Amino acid sequence: MIDPIAMARRMKRMAKRRVGLGPFRSVHPIANDFGYGRGTPIDRVYIERFLDEHRHLISGTTLEVGDDAYTARFGGACATRRETIHVDLAASTATYRGDMTQAGVLPKGRFDCAVITQTLHLIYDMRLAVQQLRQSLAPAGTLLLTVPGISPIAADQWGEGWYWSLTPLSLARLLGDEFGPDNIRIQSYGNAFAATAFLQGVAVEDVGSHMLEHHDARFPVIVAAAATWQP
Repeated sequence: MIDPIAMARRMKRMAKRRVGLGPFRSVHPIANDFGYGRGTPIDRVYIERFLDEHRHLISGTTLEVGDDAYTARFGGACATRRETIHVDLAASTATYRGDMTQAGVLPKGRFDCAVITQTLHLIYDMRLAVQQLRQSLAPAGTLLLTVPGISPIAADQWGEGWYWSLTPLSLARLLGDEFGPDNIRIQSYGNAFAATAFLQGVAVEDVGSHMLEHHDARFPVIVAAAATWQP
């Protein structure tokens, strides 16, 4: 027979034991580059999973930030005209150059799909950016958007303009105000382990992808949305 008093004492002793944190027992992260130097960053697994789940929407005339790597990869031949935007006015390969919050930088009513990954947090006036993106969509066009949730701040030049991290609730409010709440779908990706590992800068190859499969809404590493423009 189990002695409940002895069991309670044993549980109390166990609760006082230190948690073995191993390489995490430091005030400094393992790496400062999101995990790129060790392999695949954890957030990229979630971003690419989101895009893969929505690849059927990446078609027609598309817009992507920086380059067209994701629209080419996930849209393939269905993305019949792939266009890009870059904030650097000297980016000669970009279709559009400039601050997307400024009227006239993006054309109106042009895109069937806009793939905007890990960009909105670098724009102070997110509302204006979302408005300009919505106006750039053709009727029934879709914005596929990802933003950081629990994340380190970049240690390079991008960290100098890193204004925001978002929650599913804040992204739903931001997009819902512009597209209408019935025209958006919000997803979050991550769990306590994934968030801890990502903050430490370890890569997927360090921890194994199986540890990233479970999703806990309390620990959103990546927050993603599909928002469709219905005039």
